Amino acid sequence: MNRHRNKSLNRYDAGLAGLAFLLPLALYVRTLTPGLLPGDSGEFQTLVFLWGDTHPTGYPVYLTLAKPLSLLPLHDIAWRVNLFSAIMAALAVAGFYIAARQLTRFRALALAGALLLAVGTTFWSQAIIAEVYAPGAAFLIAILGLLLWWDATNSDWMLLVAGTLGGLSLGVHMSVALIAPAVLLFLLLHWRRGWRMWGMAAAGAVAGLALTLTLFWLIDRHNPSANYFHAVILPSISAWGMTPADLNSPWKRLWFGWSAQQFRPFMYQTDVLGEQSNQFWQGLPAEIGGVTPWLAVFGGIWLLWKRTRAGLLLLSALATQLLFVFTYAIWDLYVFFIPAYILILLLAVAGLGAIAAGALGLIRKIAPENTANWMGAAIQIGLALLLLGGVAWPIFRPQKDAVLTGVDPFDFEEYPAYNPQLLPIAQSTVSALPADTILFTDWDAIWPLYYAAQIDAHRADLIFHETYPRDDRPELADSAITYIRQQIDQHPIFFSERESKLQQAGFRLRIVRIGPQRLFRVEKQP
Repeated sequence: MNRHRNKSLNRYDAGLAGLAFLLPLALYVRTLTPGLLPGDSGEFQTLVFLWGDTHPTGYPVYLTLAKPLSLLPLHDIAWRVNLFSAIMAALAVAGFYIAARQLTRFRALALAGALLLAVGTTFWSQAIIAEVYAPGAAFLIAILGLLLWWDATNSDWMLLVAGTLGGLSLGVHMSVALIAPAVLLFLLLHWRRGWRMWGMAAAGAVAGLALTLTLFWLIDRHNPSANYFHAVILPSISAWGMTPADLNSPWKRLWFGWSAQQFRPFMYQTDVLGEQSNQFWQGLPAEIGGVTPWLAVFGGIWLLWKRTRAGLLLLSALATQLLFVFTYAIWDLYVFFIPAYILILLLAVAGLGAIAAGALGLIRKIAPENTANWMGAAIQIGLALLLLGGVAWPIFRPQKDAVLTGVDPFDFEEYPAYNPQLLPIAQSTVSALPADTILFTDWDAIWPLYYAAQIDAHRADLIFHETYPRDDRPELADSAITYIRQQIDQHPIFFSERESKLQQAGFRLRIVRIGPQRLFRVEKQP
């Protein structure tokens, strides 16, 4: 019924998609976090450059795509990896425009929806730090856009590309895979198109998966001393009821990551469903506006009526996303809402398009063609301006001063604001540590220390471990004590905090000053 919409994609759409890329990119670069960060972001900034295994579920495609950017002679490596997120987020916004154009013929509405996505609080916050959520959003939008485009044009090469991106997305962020049931339903509803579509989709998926596995194997084989398994898992292997033999091959390490061993205790917790769904709905106005969900409801109904398969794709994808995140009791839950925001916004653009089409249809019944044409243009531009002025601007306004001054406007508890002293403190600590030191510290500190040691100071002799790698069991693992006994004669060993379990195991802790930090040196009892 609506296949002419996609055939109307032309140079104007290319130009508007380019605008939807450049405007957010300028915004993100203006507010880009300027340097090294703690925690996950510090891990990515370090391991993109060193090309080493990261925390579950593992991100080999992300690491590989960001690696070339980390080599550019711009600022420092930490800034360059932050820039990669900005570029991928801007590509996601441009892709949103193309995907939204599959749902409405009104360009202004598709562009307004894309710009609303760009200034959403959580989406923007992830576009300016080294993280996987902006790249994940780009892959999700590209897959959805290609499927919608294929629905309208029957160009099977789009299925091949969409399948390839789907396989690759497993190495960017696993949340993209949550749309798989919706994609399967979407293809089943096209069964009349024959087996060719299945072959193209499957070939793409297999190719993308094979490339993801190959990249994981290459990164694992590269095996820099600073990687997740060395820094976090192996010294504390008993915390998972495992032994080193359980991780002695690349595919065992892959399974550890892809099976989400570290995060599985927090998944499928039905007792938090009410609380977390509440958090989602209450946060929507600050993310995509208060009226947008209602437009999405209308858009979903309209799509089910007019373009049933496209409507079912988006609605079932939204359902699987929400079902997962509402039962995932993780501390940084809000970033997992980003795919749902994208899907709701696509439905909202479809709803606005339906309103504009309905109004234009009425006008054409009562007005001459020339009058109807300019009134139709006025309607879509007016609706787009209402979306931008009435929804996007109130979301953007609290960050306006930060944009004018060129600073990061966000300070989420789970993602601390940039601290310009983080790198100097890490560098001072590294320079003061004795040769061949082993230091146990917390997750937020180990990657800035590795960054300062291996990237800035070229000190591969220093080893940093996370003290308590299991969040559901904050205690020193028995294997860590065994590891300390094995290493204490060859390495100075320090802890960033007093650990009573070491004293119970017969060690003495002596307070020492290492550069700017007070540490506890582990010593044998005399």
